[in-house]
Amino acid sequence: MTITSILQDHQLRERRLQFMRTHQNVFDVEPTFPIKIFEEVVLEIEYPCGIEASCKVEGNRLFAGRFAARGELVHTWPKSLVQALKFLDRIETRIGVEINRDLLQRFLAIHIESKKIVGNTVGIDLHPKLEDSSVKIHIHINREENPEELVRTALTLDGGHYSAELTEILLKSVTLIGFDFFLDGRSYIELYATTPGGKHELRGNWGRCLRPYIRKNFSKKIVSIFEASDLLNVGFSKANVEPVLYFGFKKIKDIPNYFSFNDLGNRIYSFCQNQDANAFTWVGVTERETENNRLNDFRLYYTQLDTSRHSIKIL
Repeated sequence: MTITSILQDHQLRERRLQFMRTHQNVFDVEPTFPIKIFEEVVLEIEYPCGIEASCKVEGNRLFAGRFAARGELVHTWPKSLVQALKFLDRIETRIGVEINRDLLQRFLAIHIESKKIVGNTVGIDLHPKLEDSSVKIHIHINREENPEELVRTALTLDGGHYSAELTEILLKSVTLIGFDFFLDGRSYIELYATTPGGKHELRGNWGRCLRPYIRKNFSKKIVSIFEASDLLNVGFSKANVEPVLYFGFKKIKDIPNYFSFNDLGNRIYSFCQNQDANAFTWVGVTERETENNRLNDFRLYYTQLDTSRHSIKIL
């Protein structure tokens, strides 16, 4: 490794950290111990990744201590998992923290060597009360592969009840299996079915089953946003009363064409619009919330990629 490449690598890692700290400063996120440990993990990641920052809005309440290192951009499994588990270890050493890894351990006991898994995301979601905060590990499945055996295991572990129609959709359309570990010992699984937005042509089987399900089972407004978006993830979990729809847009300036935010949301959007984010911007919302004139309960995500290390084509 040359001196030049070493310097470039150092600059990339520092850039990740600066991206996080800018977000923290703007939204007054206190640098509590989970963030400090997560920053250490971010600096240690040797493979190309994206750093995702997000805000969750509930009326006039803002939860902005939400970050993820997206290591699924290249094939990093199981190396990226090792890093994620070390992060759990560091968090777990703190007094008052209890993490229950049972669901993840049972999943890995069966699928740790699966060639269909390409990588994982590791992240944090901080709340004022420590027990409401969580660590997230999301496992990414190759979109060209049939995920059925992985999803069947996750469905069994999750214990949720889904209709026969939806179960078949999940078995064919899930590309992301999320494990959420609350710091008080609670844990649950979320299954994310994905498809390119309706304006894009399908290639292969990816999205082929989910698309007709969306058009058949969701409101006209949801379908119209889906047709205009570039990507759609739909998160299902027994922990959520309704599925959460995550609409991805290549161009952040397109978002106001389909969503109206409350005042807090407008502030967040204005900030994100002026950032050096170079990946999709996502709006996460339930179908019920889109019936309001302005969104009051939603999530907004933006990401900075290690672009100098690689070039990524998602669609």
